[in-house]
Amino acid sequence: MCLAVVAAMLAVSAGCLSSAPPPARSWTVEASTPTALPSAEPKPMFAATRLGSVSVLAPYDQPMFTVRRADGSVAFDPANRFAAQPAALLKGPLLSNLSADGRFGRVMHQSSVASADAVVEVVVPELSIDCRTSGERKARAAVMVNVVRTGRAARDIALSGSGSGEADAADGNYSAAFSAAVGTAVANALSGLR
Repeated sequence: MCLAVVAAMLAVSAGCLSSAPPPARSWTVEASTPTALPSAEPKPMFAATRLGSVSVLAPYDQPMFTVRRADGSVAFDPANRFAAQPAALLKGPLLSNLSADGRFGRVMHQSSVASADAVVEVVVPELSIDCRTSGERKARAAVMVNVVRTGRAARDIALSGSGSGEADAADGNYSAAFSAAVGTAVANALSGLR
């Protein structure tokens, strides 16, 4: 009897009889309406443009949310994650924003075999939940965009720009918050192309 009681207590203390933690929630990043539309329809600079590489830098390059904390450290949220690798998830919004911009002509996915006059390469140095300010939770994104000419001439960077964006995430709707933050960051980068 005593041995059975001890075994039961060990099972309970080991968590064998407790309920499992809730599964992680998966969130997306969708194309959002640019925050600032150009006042005049921009003239296309290229007939066709391909979305090239999309790189998300560490430590933001994983599905678990990276949380920036007030002490300068980062944590990884096991309860909230992106629905796919961040670089893959950002391709849809990037294609949408490039198409809406007007300067890139027909915008193609990187897997297209069609010829393109330019390739747009994107680096994402930040994609995080910012909790550095007490009582605030914000989705943050930063992007760097390089437009590279293709064709017979040497490949050179024709245009380059960077931008950032943030959106309130206090309500817990991370899909909406990251969609807005990424949309603003991309719109800022495209409007600053030089």
